[in-house]
Amino acid sequence: MAMPAGTLAANPEVVEALSGLSFGSLGSAEIFSFPGRNDNWSGVTDEGHAIFVKQLAGKTPESLARFRRALAFEREAAAERIPHPRLLGADEKNRLLVFELLENARSGNELAADDAFTPGISQQVGEILAALHGAMPTGVPDVVDDPHPLPPVAELRALPLAAYLSASGASLQAWAMLQRDVPLVSALTALREGERTTPRVPGHGDFRLDQLLVQDAVVHLTDWEEFRLMDPARDVGAYVGEWLYRAVLRIPVTDGADTAFGQTLGHTEILTRGQQEISRVIPLVTAFWTAYRAHRRTADPELATRATAYAGWHLIDRLLASTRESARLSAIVRAAAGIGRTALLDPQRFTGAVGLGEQR
Repeated sequence: MAMPAGTLAANPEVVEALSGLSFGSLGSAEIFSFPGRNDNWSGVTDEGHAIFVKQLAGKTPESLARFRRALAFEREAAAERIPHPRLLGADEKNRLLVFELLENARSGNELAADDAFTPGISQQVGEILAALHGAMPTGVPDVVDDPHPLPPVAELRALPLAAYLSASGASLQAWAMLQRDVPLVSALTALREGERTTPRVPGHGDFRLDQLLVQDAVVHLTDWEEFRLMDPARDVGAYVGEWLYRAVLRIPVTDGADTAFGQTLGHTEILTRGQQEISRVIPLVTAFWTAYRAHRRTADPELATRATAYAGWHLIDRLLASTRESARLSAIVRAAAGIGRTALLDPQRFTGAVGLGEQR
């Protein structure tokens, strides 16, 4: 959800860059910002341009690589087939990306929270990913050919000192739990190593529901800083993982009015509720998967199995993300990670259960 962001007075480099790109000024405009790891501003300039400005955090080699991956996506022919906010201009020195503002668009997260994410929307997502994964990129720059950094296999053996010193209590607890789990570490290592022999395609690389914007019933895919050649199962699995994670997080919630604040659910009720919530989201995954396969017919019989494993990784990644500001791990996040572990250790068994089964 956008929040009022004051003025750009504290960011003169942004003001200068916008002027240099001939978009006019946001100085007198009502400016809004969205939550995220990068600073961003949106509004209508004094020359009438409705824009969304993102400044990638830090002037480091890593932020430069993210900046160049976003530009690489725009240069690919695939961009013309994929609904996304148009890139209007860029400033490499200041790591600025200026996009058209999709006014009145709602994010996938917002729609999911309101139970307004329909199978039709999910079908569009499948079509978008199929178009992306089916593209044939030309003149691929090195930054797009870099292997994806996740799962972080090295950290599964030992955290770097800087990461250890800056980690929260919950984060250290989570890493210790993962590092002691030998079968899980082996499964994640095999997942990374398997990508070396899997045909790679253009992929989003950071696929989540909050990367989707729906405007006038059309789905747009945003945030291309992790765009690169990769196993398509990454994106497919991330979409599945998003819905599984949301389902697990809803386990403590009931529809009835008889639930007291702070109620503790018993083991049987947790299992029952979990099955109900996962069953509720499976039609969305099925609609996505049906559309994806209809629009991208490929001889890759192991795609669903690998995607199920990546869905498992997504749940564990959500566990790690949830610990950054927490003192301890919550029981429900542990439950999500447990489901992820199960999917990772035996993905072939669970493809149908997560909505990636064969079409009838």
